[in-house]
Amino acid sequence: MIIDGRTVPSGSRIEADVCIVGGGIAGITLALQFIGTGTTVALVESGGTRWDDRTQDLSAATSSGQAYFPVKETHLRVLGGSSLSYGGICAELPPLQFEKRPWVPDSGWPFPKQELDPYYPRAYELFEVGKVTEEPALPATAGTTEWRRVRFSPPTRFGTRYAGALDKAGTVTTYLHSTVTRIEAETGGSHINGVLVSTFGGNRYRIVARHYVLAGGGIEVPRLMLASNNVVATGIGNQHDNVGRYFQEHPRVVDRYWVSGRAAALTGSITSSSRTLRFSRLGLSETAQRQHELLDYHVNLSFGFDGQDSPQWSALRRLINAGRSPWKDSPYYQDIGGGPNRVRWADVKSLLARPDRTVRGILGATLRPRFIRRWVELQSSIEQVPRRDNRVVLTTAKDELGMPRAELRWSLDAREKHTYYRGRELVLEELERLEPGLSANRKDEPEQWPDHVLGTWHHSGTTRMSRRPRDGVVDHNARVHGTDNLFVAGSSVFPTSGSTGPSLTIACLSLRLADHLQARLRKPPSALGRVEAPDTALPSRVARPPARA
Repeated sequence: MIIDGRTVPSGSRIEADVCIVGGGIAGITLALQFIGTGTTVALVESGGTRWDDRTQDLSAATSSGQAYFPVKETHLRVLGGSSLSYGGICAELPPLQFEKRPWVPDSGWPFPKQELDPYYPRAYELFEVGKVTEEPALPATAGTTEWRRVRFSPPTRFGTRYAGALDKAGTVTTYLHSTVTRIEAETGGSHINGVLVSTFGGNRYRIVARHYVLAGGGIEVPRLMLASNNVVATGIGNQHDNVGRYFQEHPRVVDRYWVSGRAAALTGSITSSSRTLRFSRLGLSETAQRQHELLDYHVNLSFGFDGQDSPQWSALRRLINAGRSPWKDSPYYQDIGGGPNRVRWADVKSLLARPDRTVRGILGATLRPRFIRRWVELQSSIEQVPRRDNRVVLTTAKDELGMPRAELRWSLDAREKHTYYRGRELVLEELERLEPGLSANRKDEPEQWPDHVLGTWHHSGTTRMSRRPRDGVVDHNARVHGTDNLFVAGSSVFPTSGSTGPSLTIACLSLRLADHLQARLRKPPSALGRVEAPDTALPSRVARPPARA
């Protein structure tokens, strides 16, 4: 069932077998696996079924180092979490990503990629990709690069898609408008006794469980662990000063090169498409990464058309994003300047000022005629080295519920720069086989690194997996080192994050964690899942909470 947490009487104690903190891709995937098992689950989500400004402001944070988006725009507090801004790309991490690479400090997962392989079919189903069958081999390359398989989700909005299943679940209770503000631990922090939940309604209540899973994302999970310092001064699970460190993003750079109207061979290579996206992915081969000691790197290749390098095209894209599904689901823009996703009068005026450019841009996007095709775009995505000084820390400022706000410290280093420039060279060498002379026909003047580097809203690494406690925060089963009943789900556990989006791997890890927790819960479930109200009985369930807190 789904309950509005603001209606839970203050001082209540809720019991469950498993408490999941965060209702995004990781948390919902995990919760769904317990439906019908008899295990009682409390899924706690800070937001409601609809996004609202007041709740989102709890994620406001500062950033330093490399220029970045406003932090609160990059992860969402709403049922479904950042799947609301998800573009729909499903891609697996390459096997090399799981290995210890001598040229990448602190690389290597505590298990090989084969450990996740059994979970991919179920993960694809969650993203509504459909049954993955035998597919044609990808085109051959010269060996330093490889065409990479990309599959597309509609994209699935997890809150919308799975709210019905959560609401009907007899043993899974979802508490909306409920923010966990403290993890309560025994002396020494080895066992978690409960979590404190706060709401804008002024009520506070506790959830007590056998096992706890933090699934709030790569910034909010370490923020909560660090802020829970009433028993352990350095924060929960932070005995080796690793919580919040090793933050990774996917630095993104856009380059454009003029092409001839025909570009027949190149046209045949840019074929992957979905309802909303059209590109093909070319990345570095494992051989090239080893030989040149490079990080993981790929480019998404797409064509640009006449009128699509104008202010009018950017304005049109913003207007389409604000009014067309699925892009209007996101409250913020990502790659068109950032800020609120809404109709802007300035964009309307821009379109009216040069309707000819608008028409040509639309023609290229819909019919894609060769006679107005002008360039090929290389959107580079670069793996980051896991570095301790890229991190999430607490500040003295506090949010409306009294939680310390976070600061994101993010920077780039020479290895990422080298991978970008050398990786782009190798990609262009391959593309020259299809379109001779391409690399000499750069459309735009190159900007200085790192002025033109953007992020991708992919937050990883801040509670990284490790074999030894001194090297990370969680073990190979995602259990926090030094605790017996606290786990983490999501990309914050990635030791390294490759160059592709984390969503599919997040789902696989959550499915794997569900199996592990179910094995730990073999004892017959106790009579849990009840709410003990101090004064009045718990109100009847709220099937659909109000939109705003």
